[in-house]
Amino acid sequence: MAHHCTCCNQLCTSRISLFEPLSLEEQKELISKAQHLDYQKGETILFEKDPADKIMVIRYGRIKINRYSMEGKEYVLDILEEGEIYGEQNLFGGKTMEANAVSVGESGVCLIYLKDIQNIILKRPEIGIKLLNVIGNKLSLANELVQLLSVNDAKARIAGFILFRSSRISKDTIELTREDIAAYINVRRETISRKLGELRKEGAIALEGNRKVRILNKDLLRDIFEND
Repeated sequence: MAHHCTCCNQLCTSRISLFEPLSLEEQKELISKAQHLDYQKGETILFEKDPADKIMVIRYGRIKINRYSMEGKEYVLDILEEGEIYGEQNLFGGKTMEANAVSVGESGVCLIYLKDIQNIILKRPEIGIKLLNVIGNKLSLANELVQLLSVNDAKARIAGFILFRSSRISKDTIELTREDIAAYINVRRETISRKLGELRKEGAIALEGNRKVRILNKDLLRDIFEND
């Protein structure tokens, strides 16, 4: 069950680039009103029907944003890492969260209420501008994902996803289970495993355990993705 964390009050905004313009005093003010919670693997932090009245800042760990179809099939919309935020798109008029946020392993989040952020924006408009930039970046990433999902060939789609995820987190190693990749790009788990094996044989990637995919040759992945 989620429990409150008392040790992290100074940290959670100082690591978040969105809140960089704030003085320490302003950060403390924002944090004093926030909830600091820790979660175990598989616990749900936000439900899609929850009111859209807060943003979630990831202090540590990873959070999966997902939805389920009527039949119960999972669709992963995003996987957020330390320092990222979720819910900011609702600052300008969302009614409900529209997706679930689930802890992938152990994680810690800050929940900051919109009214507190809106007050800060009134005092410090540059925070509002930064927020719009964050939202803009997420929209262009969402468009990239839509393009990715329009690729029919499974291997090309997986190659494109590895590139997409790598640029999304600015790392050459991505850490996701086969199930999460399957739910992210709507390809069956068995197909993911088989195609990752092919990409490994071709020298495009290295596989480390069941979760880690390390890029060895970006150009090769790009060729496979673009020439499906």
